[in-house]
Amino acid sequence: MKKPDFPTKSDFLGIPFDNVTMDEAVARLEQFIEEGTPHKVFGLSSHLCVWSRSNPELQRTYETSDLLTVDGMGVYWASRLLSNPAREMVSAVLLMFRIIERAAEKGYKLYLLGTKEDILLKAVGNLRQEYPTLNIIGWHNGYFSDEEELRIVEEIAEAKPDILFIGMTSPLKERFVERNLQKLGVPVCMGVGGGFDVVAGVYKLAPGWMRRAGLEWLYRLIQEPGRMWKRYATTHTLFAYLVLKAFVKQRLVLMHNQA
Repeated sequence: MKKPDFPTKSDFLGIPFDNVTMDEAVARLEQFIEEGTPHKVFGLSSHLCVWSRSNPELQRTYETSDLLTVDGMGVYWASRLLSNPAREMVSAVLLMFRIIERAAEKGYKLYLLGTKEDILLKAVGNLRQEYPTLNIIGWHNGYFSDEEELRIVEEIAEAKPDILFIGMTSPLKERFVERNLQKLGVPVCMGVGGGFDVVAGVYKLAPGWMRRAGLEWLYRLIQEPGRMWKRYATTHTLFAYLVLKAFVKQRLVLMHNQA
C-alpha cells in the first residue's frame, strides 16, 4: 500500500509543527498503526509554546514528535499573523474523538493512561456505552511512583495496544513518553491532556463558535477558575509578547530587504 503524502513541517516560533488538517491527522495516525512502530503525537498550544522556551527537554520532544498539531486558536491565528499560516486547528481532544470513532469501526486496541481513578473509570464506561464495539484493553490512572511506572509500562507493552492515550498534564506526559516510547512499542502514543475529563463529563468542550473565535480559554477559565487563571494571566501575556516580537522582527527584515 502506497503511503499517503502529507505536507512538510512548518515553523512557529522555532518549533516545527505538522501543517495538517483534521482529516490528514487522522490518516497519519492510521498510517502509524499500519507501520506498527512507536510514534509520539502531541498538540502545540500557546502555553506549551511558552513553557518549551524555558524547557529544552520539552522543546526537544516537540521538535522530534512524529505528529505535532496546532492545538488552539491562539497558535492558529498567530501563525497567520507571522505569515506561516496553519491550515487548520487540530485539537488533541477533538483528534482523540475522531480516532476513537475509527477505532470502533476498525477494531484498533486502546489503552487509557491518566487522570484520577474515578474519572478514568467514568470515561471508560462512557466510551463503552457510546461505542459498543470499541476495544479498550486496559487503563490506569495517572498517579503512580517510579516503581509503579516500570510495571505499568510492562503491562502496556504486553497488552500491545494500537493507541495509547495519555491524559496527563504537561510536561509529565511528554516526559513519560520520552522515557518509555521504545519500551512501550505502541504505534500511537498520544497526549490528550484533559481529554478523559471531557469524556467523563467533568468538563465540557467549548462550543464551536467559541473555539473558532479563539475563546476556548475563556470557556475553560469559567469551568476551572481556581486552576486556570494563573496560567492564562502569565503564559498568555508572554505568548502575546513573543508573537509581537517575532512580528516586529519579521517586518523590520522585510523593510530592510525592500530598501
